[in-house]
Amino acid sequence: MGLLDVMFWAGIAVIAYTYALYPLSLMLIARLVPERAIHENERAYGLPTATLVIAAYNEESVIAKKIEDSLSLDYPADLLTIIVASDGSSDSTNGIVSGYARRSGNVRLLSLPRSGKSGAINAAMREVASDLAVFTDANTVFDKGALKKLARRFLDPDVGCVSGRLVYGNPSGNISGKGEGAYWRYETMLKRLESRLGYVAGANGAIYAIRRELFEPLEKSAINDDFTISMKVVEKGRLSIYEEEALAYEDVARDAKGEFMRHVRDGAGHYIAMIHLLPLLNPALGLRSFIYWSHRVLRWAVPFIMAALMFLNILLFEDGVFEDIFYLQSAFYICALLGFAASRARRLPFFIYIPFYLCNLNLALFIGFIKALLKAQKPAWERTERA
Repeated sequence: MGLLDVMFWAGIAVIAYTYALYPLSLMLIARLVPERAIHENERAYGLPTATLVIAAYNEESVIAKKIEDSLSLDYPADLLTIIVASDGSSDSTNGIVSGYARRSGNVRLLSLPRSGKSGAINAAMREVASDLAVFTDANTVFDKGALKKLARRFLDPDVGCVSGRLVYGNPSGNISGKGEGAYWRYETMLKRLESRLGYVAGANGAIYAIRRELFEPLEKSAINDDFTISMKVVEKGRLSIYEEEALAYEDVARDAKGEFMRHVRDGAGHYIAMIHLLPLLNPALGLRSFIYWSHRVLRWAVPFIMAALMFLNILLFEDGVFEDIFYLQSAFYICALLGFAASRARRLPFFIYIPFYLCNLNLALFIGFIKALLKAQKPAWERTERA
């Protein structure tokens, strides 16, 4: 077996491990770890004080609903504060929030100059005095009991971060949204398994909470604030777990283009986050490093491995089995192109939209890498129109 053969099969092995063998290894390890006890009776321990931190930019269409939703949560009003950090909004967002702030002592508006979501979060966190900081998005709707379900997990003193379960809606029925829903179910399975081991590889910005004292101010270049904040907690050695009963709801992007651009931005943020989280690459950290490498670092390498596999396959084309593999690869990418051509369709067979979604996701990661390398991805964000 030559060097090219070894490189090709190593690339196949990394992709197989990342998407299939890693979940299986988590299942095996999780069998050896008992589930952590949950304190069901919060009256015996007392619920912590909590502040909802909502970074907002031009959210006039959803911010009123978000505040109403937050004020109606099943959580003691005297323990809850809501801070809306408006990042230079130019619409009526500030006026709407100010109206609620005048009527309720639980709501506060921070009107900030435009600097990006990380700057808005840093400013909001300087105002947070509660035990917990709960991060969420303006377009996310919480289940009424979600905050209490997050908070009760902090009654365990080892827990530093708790992520809730985001449920995607796809009212427009676009095919990209169907792929997003399927992929999110896969990610949810990984979160459950990682949570058994105590280290979920990144919270979702729609619904997660940390102990206030564990927050580290974000760098100006940070884009994926949720991932960086939650993984900084893991870096400190505190547990980061998943509470699937803490439900939040959000719609996918209105069309495939909007979803793709969101993934490009996220992709750029992932590669930038690697610089901020270098200590987690250290294998001596045990499970923390194992999960980070397996779920994130190797996943972010997949776009480059996919390109290398096709190139190597062409070089090895005349060598027996590689001819058949080339045709399989070609069929996979043809199905992805068919999915792209029919991306406005409401229904496609799984063997079309799965290749389309995976290629779409990895292409977004690749473009994100280029934008991160060229420093072309601005930290300031634009709203994604939802379905």
